[in-house]
Amino acid sequence: MSRRFGMNGIQCKRLSDLDENGNPLPGGSINRQFLRDAAAESLAFSPSLSLWILATTAKRDTKVQGLVDELNEDWKHERRDRTAMVWSWDDCVSYLNGFPSLQRWYYRDVIQVRSARDLDDMILHTIAMAFHRPAFEVPLHCETTEEFLQALQDTQRAMRTGELLDRETRHVIRKAVGGWREIDDPDWRRGLSRIDKRLRELRGKLTQGLKDETIRHHGGYLDFRDYRLACELEEIRGKCIRDLNRVLVAANMPPIR
Repeated sequence: MSRRFGMNGIQCKRLSDLDENGNPLPGGSINRQFLRDAAAESLAFSPSLSLWILATTAKRDTKVQGLVDELNEDWKHERRDRTAMVWSWDDCVSYLNGFPSLQRWYYRDVIQVRSARDLDDMILHTIAMAFHRPAFEVPLHCETTEEFLQALQDTQRAMRTGELLDRETRHVIRKAVGGWREIDDPDWRRGLSRIDKRLRELRGKLTQGLKDETIRHHGGYLDFRDYRLACELEEIRGKCIRDLNRVLVAANMPPIR
């Protein structure tokens, strides 16, 4: 119950995609029939709701908002004093990340993070996920300028804060308890510190190259006018991957490639 909306109700629906190992991942989609069926179920709730929220593991989709608007219009014509909303998985994650005490409870009591090594593993998994993207896999000239710069920024953020953003929605999709500075193992921390410096160097040289036009936009992609600079950036990027893989192997984790 709230002063603004009256009686609230949240109905949860799990929609799953599968990863390469067949394990469930948040995903799936909401179509008109799915929404209407869930809305019909909500009409039987007691007491009657003023605000009905369908919380799902589906990915954010602007088309779904159109379906919700259509449903609200129909309810209005039927003289129902009720409003519908849909929460995507991105909405749920972003909201929950705003409660540090809840995160601590989750780490401690749900997934049972008990030791400094457990925390190190969580941070390393997040950093590894940040590097497992095209910006660190394909040749530089195959990356669009905007996407590559954004990927560098996102990777630096994951390294320093433990927060990994989805490339499309820009919502936090994974959150560790901190960045590389929170790593307990001193050798791993030193290795990650080197990577952080290399990322800063890579981003700085790329930005300067775009500024002095030794790197240009060509059809949306990076066009290197200075071959030595291209080789230098590739080398820095390669060192980041090699340094990270050394840390991952030392932590008994699979290298990213």
